[in-house]
Amino acid sequence: METLTIDKPQEPDALRDDGGYVFHHPPKALWDRGVQPDPQRWRRYSVYLHVPFCKKICTFCTFERKRLRRDSLDGFIPRLWRELDTVVATDDLSAAALHSVYLGGGTASLLPNDAIALFVRRMREEFGLREDTEVTLESEPGTKTAKDLRIAKDAGVNRVSIGIQAFQDPLLKSLNRSHDAAQAIAMAEAVHTAGIENLHVDIMYGLPGQTMAMWRETVQRCLDLGVKHLSAYQMILFPDEVMARLIKSGEVPPQPHADVIDEMRAHAVETFTAAGLPRYSLTEFAEPGFECRYVITTWDGSDYLGFGPGAYSRNHRQLWENHTVHAAYHRDTDNGRRPVGRSVEMTPRQTLERDLAMGLCMLSVDPEALARRAGIDLDSVEAVLRELTDLDLVRGEGSLLRLTEPGVRYATEVMKRLTASQFS
Repeated sequence: METLTIDKPQEPDALRDDGGYVFHHPPKALWDRGVQPDPQRWRRYSVYLHVPFCKKICTFCTFERKRLRRDSLDGFIPRLWRELDTVVATDDLSAAALHSVYLGGGTASLLPNDAIALFVRRMREEFGLREDTEVTLESEPGTKTAKDLRIAKDAGVNRVSIGIQAFQDPLLKSLNRSHDAAQAIAMAEAVHTAGIENLHVDIMYGLPGQTMAMWRETVQRCLDLGVKHLSAYQMILFPDEVMARLIKSGEVPPQPHADVIDEMRAHAVETFTAAGLPRYSLTEFAEPGFECRYVITTWDGSDYLGFGPGAYSRNHRQLWENHTVHAAYHRDTDNGRRPVGRSVEMTPRQTLERDLAMGLCMLSVDPEALARRAGIDLDSVEAVLRELTDLDLVRGEGSLLRLTEPGVRYATEVMKRLTASQFS
C-alpha cells in the first residue's frame, strides 16, 4: 500500500480507521526499476520465503499469488535453489545469524516435504540458522497431515501458522477459501499430534455478512484449539479487488457497520487477554514467551532477506523487491542474477519515518533510538509527533512513544501522517 497525501481532519470521525497500515515507504513509485542492489553483508537478520501459489484465490487477497497448476512447483522450486545459490555467491554470510525464518505465501504448505526440508537445511548450512531460530511454516487447512508435519518438525520447523480466517462455512465460501471449518480444526489437531507446540492461527473480522455472534464463536473456537499465538486482522477492501466488486453487485452482503467492527476488535482484545494471550501488536496476541520473532522483525526496522517472486528484502537503508512477474523471476535466476524488479536506497529521513510508522505496529517505539540508528536528528519529525499527540493518537511514556487506544483504532492515520513528508 502506497503512502498518500492526506488532509488534516477536523473531527475524529474523519480519521482513517480501516487498518490499511503503511507497508511501503518510500512510495513504490520512487523505487528504481532494474537496478541490482550491491552485494550485501548479513549479520542478525530474518529470512522470508514467498511461495506464490494457492489452490484457490481468495476474494480479498492482494498478495503476489497464482492459482496452483500441475507444473507450477516444478518450475518454481529449481529457480528457488538458483536464487539461493546466487545470494551465497554474491553476499557476505560469514557473520550471518538468523533470528527467524518464515515460509509463507501464497501457500507455503503446498511445497513438497523434501523441498521444505532442503530449504531449512540450506538455511542451517549456508545462511546462519541456529538451534534457537524460529522457523514458521504457513499452512492452509487440508494441505498437510500430521505425518507431513512430523517430517517438517524433524527438518527444523518449530512453528506452524494456519490461515483459518473464520469458522463459519458460508463466510469461508464467500472468501473463496479452499477449506471448511472441520478441516481447519483437523489441521490444528494435526499440528498438536506432530508435537509442534507453537501453533498460530489467522482470523479476520469485518467480513461481509459477519455478525458479532459469528465473531464471538470464531474467537472462542481459536481458544479451544489451544493456540499459542493469534493474528486478528480487519478485512480491508480495495476498490478493484474481487470482494469489493461482489459487494457492489449485491452477490455478497456488505461489511458490518464501523461501530460493529470496532466492537469486534475490542472483543478480541478483551477475550484473548483474559485467556492469557495479551495483545503485543496491532493485530497479534500471544501467550508470554510465544511472541512471533518474525512479526517483530517485520516492524522494528530489522534486516530481512526475501526469496521467491514478489518477496521483499531490507539491509539497513537498502530496500528491494523481487520480480512479481514469474517469467522475469525465472529469467534472472536462470542467468545467475538476483531476481530484483526494483530497489531504493532510503535517505536518513525516509528511514526514520519508515521505522517510526512501522514500529508503531508494535504499539510503541523509542523515537530517539530510531533517529540515532537512521543518522538524523529527531527534529525532522517533531512537528508531526506534536500533531499526533495533540490529537490524542500517541503519548509519551518515558523514552517511548506509545499509541493510545484511539491511536490503535486510527493507526492507519498515524502512519500516513508520519510518512506524508514525501508529498509536502
